Amino acid sequence: MNSLLRKTPGYLQIPLVTLVILAGLSLLFWSQIKSYQLIVDGETYKMRVIAFFPRDLVKFAGIELQKEDNLSLDPDKFRFSLPEKIYLTSARPVQLSFPENARESSEILSAALYPADILKEAGIRLFPKDIIKLNGKVVEADFKLNAGEEIALEYLPAKQIDIFLDGHAQSSIFTQTNTFEEALNEAKLSFHEKAKFNPPLSQMLEQENRLEVSDVKQFCLTVSGSEFCDFSGGENLAEVLADLAVSPQGLDFTQPAEDKPLPENGKISLHNIEERLILSIDETAVSYTYQDDPNTQLDTTAVIIPAQAGIEVARTVERLQDGALLSSQSEPAWKASEPQDGVMGRGTKAVLLTETVDGEELQYWRKVSVYATSYHPSTFGPNPQTRSGMPLAYGTIAVSASWYPSMVGQSVYVRGYGYGRIGDSGGGIPGTPWIDLGYSDEDYVGWHSWTTMYFLSPIPAWYPTVLP
Repeated sequence: MNSLLRKTPGYLQIPLVTLVILAGLSLLFWSQIKSYQLIVDGETYKMRVIAFFPRDLVKFAGIELQKEDNLSLDPDKFRFSLPEKIYLTSARPVQLSFPENARESSEILSAALYPADILKEAGIRLFPKDIIKLNGKVVEADFKLNAGEEIALEYLPAKQIDIFLDGHAQSSIFTQTNTFEEALNEAKLSFHEKAKFNPPLSQMLEQENRLEVSDVKQFCLTVSGSEFCDFSGGENLAEVLADLAVSPQGLDFTQPAEDKPLPENGKISLHNIEERLILSIDETAVSYTYQDDPNTQLDTTAVIIPAQAGIEVARTVERLQDGALLSSQSEPAWKASEPQDGVMGRGTKAVLLTETVDGEELQYWRKVSVYATSYHPSTFGPNPQTRSGMPLAYGTIAVSASWYPSMVGQSVYVRGYGYGRIGDSGGGIPGTPWIDLGYSDEDYVGWHSWTTMYFLSPIPAWYPTVLP
């Protein structure tokens, strides 16, 4: 070549060199005509062309490349030699929908072949229990999609629950259930039956949730010297006592107090305070006056004005702690009511009554219990005389000197003795209603006993209402 140039005139050397270069470039150009396969969404386009950029192959196939399309090579990167097969997954419309109030539905262009990748392009990060629906049917996140096919994806995000135990983060769970309780059951998480939950397990879930769990602790309660223990998840003493089914009443108090922190050792004391009111009631004495009552039967009494005892009340207040007396305070007695004396009516109305005594049916208007003795003539010497002049014999009855004036001549019947008439008087027995039963010497019977004397009809015109 160099020798050829030396032999060639100078004015022809430059055109000759140029011609040689162009010839070389032509040979190089024609050497780059190659066969290519452009596979678009599974469909193959065959071509024989010269191309140094993948985008050129797409143009040669009559396809307009979009930025969302997925080409197996960088479309704008120069390559002296392109691979024989190039793949193009064309972007297609994807309709994205979400639960109400989660986010607005949208449409994107995506060439991705898996739901997870499409959602990632939409800025959505998948979590366990998330649900993806393809054209209304639930599919997995790695379900292979048909290239170029227009689709509708519905994304149902799982609700997230962050669980904290006694203020410390424990775990997070994801669920499609509606309440905390359903989510815990689904995750097979269980806590002590007395654990406290905030919010309550029955509360409906939001998209993001925080569940505070107060774990149980053993508490021992001492009441009146007895101790029993149980578990509670209460955060304060009131909640703990409620779990232990204990409710302080009135003046009862606890140690520690209800407004103090829970004890670290779990020991609680409940002291029962009882206030006891003791009333001492005394009745003051009353008296009765008597007056004749013509409407009441003889020898009986009736209440005309009832007596009412006066009431005096003394009050003592005792305070006990756990059954032991702490203090006692007495107040002076005070009168609750004044006494009222009563009035009794002495019966003055004589009434004929009938009674069978010793086999005899008697009609009488008065009967009295008397202490009976007996006497006979020989005890008085010759010619004894009675006060009334009646002979001393069976049937003659003597009474005390105070009775005699009002009873002389009265026909009577003495139980165990028989009929008689009052015709004599004697000294009697002081303070005792006394009679002396007359006998003859021949039939004398000694008496020293109580008996009943009946005053027989008719009723005299006058009689003492009260026996003297």
